[in-house]
Amino acid sequence: MDRITHLTDAEKQLLDAILSLELYPNASPEEADENVQAGENMALTADNLCKRGRLIQVSTFGKQAKLLDWTAAYPRLAEAGIIQCDDGIYHLTATGKIKAQHARTERIGKIFSDYFVRCARSTAHAAFCQRVFGKNLCQADLMDMAQLNKLLDVLDLSAENKVLDLACGMGTIAEYISDTTGAHIVGVDIAKQAITLAQERTRQKRARLEFRYGDMNNLNLAPASFDTIIAIASLHFVQDLAETIRQLVKVSSPDGQMGLFAFQYASESDSPDVLLPENTDLARALQKHSLSFQTWEFTAQEIEIRQRQVQVAQELIQAYRQEGNLDLCEDRIEECEIDLPRLKAGMKRRYLYHIQR
Repeated sequence: MDRITHLTDAEKQLLDAILSLELYPNASPEEADENVQAGENMALTADNLCKRGRLIQVSTFGKQAKLLDWTAAYPRLAEAGIIQCDDGIYHLTATGKIKAQHARTERIGKIFSDYFVRCARSTAHAAFCQRVFGKNLCQADLMDMAQLNKLLDVLDLSAENKVLDLACGMGTIAEYISDTTGAHIVGVDIAKQAITLAQERTRQKRARLEFRYGDMNNLNLAPASFDTIIAIASLHFVQDLAETIRQLVKVSSPDGQMGLFAFQYASESDSPDVLLPENTDLARALQKHSLSFQTWEFTAQEIEIRQRQVQVAQELIQAYRQEGNLDLCEDRIEECEIDLPRLKAGMKRRYLYHIQR
């Protein structure tokens, strides 16, 4: 029986690592050794959990991050029925899955809160967004004004619409859409500080703008409460895309619509057909719930935006450095160095999906 009401940071790290290995069992190059090669499934042993835990901490908080001591966490969580161990292999119980998801959401929420808030307060980032995207909406994705205007054309929103914006970040895009169309928008994100700042910034617009803390993996929203749902390249963060789509169907009205921006990668071993709009991960999740859709491709535009992003970031790098935000600039450049070759090689595509129920 679960008798733990408060998890220690070490226990959260351990549960986060177990959940990560259950969701993504393939070893990364950083985790590979003489026993486990990159790409192989990693058993949930204590050694492998430590490897995954270190990888999570370093990728989240930087190379200086370290694991806490898990010695007391194992027996305490096992005694509480949160984890089980069978022949040296660890598993989450049903209660453990819930607590592990909360720990993971808390960690990721802190990352995005820090990122969104720093971007919103950065003069250099404001200039970057204005020059790259055509308007400073504190964009975390590649949403330029051409794509945003296309989305608004497709959705045809008015003051009569009730809109859900998934993973809204600082809520600046939601605010722009509401200001432009008059639609009532509820923005949801796991970045608590970003949500708080969005609430404060839009205090005078509360009649049509709301911002709430929420997790795309577990939407706690009333059924049929929205006629329109927007997600701007955020659904790739969910654990189970088909399950999240099921939840979106539940909270949307019977005659509702969705405007979903998504991208799809293809590996060298994949068939090129995986990049077709009807074969992407999102398309398959929509088809699983018998949802038909129309698509528009923005791959060529993404290449142009990525190229412009590199140029502008390099021109603004000194301004970012003076603010103490050099890493924000370097991250943008690194994104392009990774994605531009994929885009030019035809191994990534970007689409807008419109679903009309």
